[in-house]
Amino acid sequence: MPTATRTARPRLATLMTAGVSATVLVTVLLLLVLVDHFAFDYAEREAGQRLQQLSWQMRDALNRVVQKATGDVALLSTLPQIRDASSPAEIRQVLENLQKTFPDYAWIGLATPDGKVHAATQGLLEGVDVSARDWYKGGQNQLYAGDFHPAVLLGKKLPQSAEPWRFVDAAGPVLRSDGSYRGVLCVHMSWGWARRLAQTILAPADQRYSADIFVVRGDGTVVLGPKGMEEKKINNTSLALSQAGGTGALKETWDDQRRYLTGYSLTGTKGDPTTLPWSILVRQPEDMALAGARALERQILLLGLVLGLLLALAAAVAARRLTRPLNALSKTIEQRLAAPSAAAALPDIAIIDSYHEVQVLSHALAELLRNEQDHLGALRGLNEKLESTVAERTREIARKALQLERALAQEQSTQLLLQERAAELRAILDNAHDAFIALDPGGVVLDWNRQAERLMGWSRAEVIGQPLGAMVLPPLLRRAYERDMRQLADAGAAADGAGNAPVLNRRIELTLHNRAGAELSVEVSLAYVPRSSGHLFIAFLHDISERKSLFASMQEMALRDTLTGLPNRRALMQTLEEALQRANRLRQSCAVFFLDLDRFKQVNDRYGHEEGDELLRQFAERVRQTVRKTDTVGRLAGDEFVVIVEMLHSDAAAQETADKLRPALGRPFVLKTATVTLGASIGVAIHHPDDPADIEMLLGRADRAMYLNKQQGMQQRARR
Repeated sequence: MPTATRTARPRLATLMTAGVSATVLVTVLLLLVLVDHFAFDYAEREAGQRLQQLSWQMRDALNRVVQKATGDVALLSTLPQIRDASSPAEIRQVLENLQKTFPDYAWIGLATPDGKVHAATQGLLEGVDVSARDWYKGGQNQLYAGDFHPAVLLGKKLPQSAEPWRFVDAAGPVLRSDGSYRGVLCVHMSWGWARRLAQTILAPADQRYSADIFVVRGDGTVVLGPKGMEEKKINNTSLALSQAGGTGALKETWDDQRRYLTGYSLTGTKGDPTTLPWSILVRQPEDMALAGARALERQILLLGLVLGLLLALAAAVAARRLTRPLNALSKTIEQRLAAPSAAAALPDIAIIDSYHEVQVLSHALAELLRNEQDHLGALRGLNEKLESTVAERTREIARKALQLERALAQEQSTQLLLQERAAELRAILDNAHDAFIALDPGGVVLDWNRQAERLMGWSRAEVIGQPLGAMVLPPLLRRAYERDMRQLADAGAAADGAGNAPVLNRRIELTLHNRAGAELSVEVSLAYVPRSSGHLFIAFLHDISERKSLFASMQEMALRDTLTGLPNRRALMQTLEEALQRANRLRQSCAVFFLDLDRFKQVNDRYGHEEGDELLRQFAERVRQTVRKTDTVGRLAGDEFVVIVEMLHSDAAAQETADKLRPALGRPFVLKTATVTLGASIGVAIHHPDDPADIEMLLGRADRAMYLNKQQGMQQRARR
């Protein structure tokens, strides 16, 4: 046979190995592109949302503290001890009691209309002119919140501290009971509360994410931030956006030339002088925010390289096994082709029984060699078919391997993300300031955080699987509780979790029992959570016992006369209005007695104010002991007292009460240094059921009757 010149070609085993390796390389590169595109974008959005939520938490906390301070100023300005007391010591005692309750109030003081401090905690700055201070100017006509500023007058008078004294002010006007202007009441809050607040919010995030919180004043000055940044001015995009009222997160370069992710928001309400417009910025280094995505990219690259090497090795072994029979056939053919044309004997084509294709090929080659010229085309077609089948199966194996690799990577990524989210949620719940309780539809406890353990007294291990109503509710209320839980579940399911039930997604106040049996006043926020296997309820409980106790105490102080313990003018007005309504409803008359102690000023001037106060206390007690227990006795002002007598069957009954009062009040009063005998002028005004319910007119009639009685008494004494 003539020998034709042939170009050297790569072997089939080499081609298969190279094809598998190239496929794995392309797959790894595609995975890296997908990670860069999706994982990094997701990580950036996630970090931005986290920083934005931290800025919201700081914003809401600052707003609550400033609003509480202005609210305390408003409440103090209504107390009689502040409005009408003439002694600085009496006012100072009330202010110092509030300071003991809230130690962050570094200084509380009342300034008179001429700008001088009348009374203050520990007597600091009393008599000092503060009319030029911003809080005095801003608080003369309305509630006012003063921005962050250094201590000017109090810096050297307050105790030494590690940091210089800085204040935030809350001020407001004070009016006397008669409506006249008393002055301006101011609270200086130490800036230390803001530092503690930032540490409380940022502590978990700072340990894990290296985040920083900035509180920036309107002029760009940092009033709270990392060490070395406070009281310096900054100017960046996030600050401008927050000052414009926006909220969100972005990537930006700070003054240290580092790239950060920054969440931003703005405190206060525009146009409200009782709030402060501070920009809240929470930043995190960009490399720290995207560290998880970088680690995932390295893991995928390493896994791809290892998998590529393994698949390349496997492809080489498989290719050698598959092509071994073909190599034997090709060697025989090459020998036949290389043999000279005049060769007497050519190598025979052996019949190979390795696998079907090779067996068929060997038979075909044998027949082909016998009929070489006639079957050359058939041989070529069979060879092409064989190569196509091998290539198709190789591609199918590679495709299946790629699909399996992607599925495994996706499952691992999902499992890791779920574990991270579960750990984050557990940490948030365990460190929350409010108690967290998760319940199934039957009211059985599914979860219980640390704050719930401290508030209710049971540990988490003790309550899981137990019905909540049996622990915190008395037996008489448990059946109603179970019925309400079923109604809430039906209402939540009908709204598909939208929370249309009256108590879902709203804050309500309840009274519960802790483990010791003590009652707890709590504020509850209840939500309905639908799940694939049913639904559950989650509740956040906030202890408001101290707040309610303090409010009730201050409300009681606002309605009582501090000298006699009787209802003051405000309480009398409320009681008189209710008495007139009952008189009209029950068709029974009521009477108002206006009492004035005769010659009280002479006793007060002669024996002193302490004896005068003792005389007023004995007078009030004698009036209270003389009238019925159902009647109301109150002190209007000075030596003027009012008695409200209800359920009168006739006008004569009112006169009988007046006749009992006159001799009782005419008996001597035994004081510490003297025994005095005084009289009392009594004016009576009767309200009949059909009379108009006009309180001022009724008091005016009683006042005029009292003055007429006083003039008659003076005339009788003059005749004597």
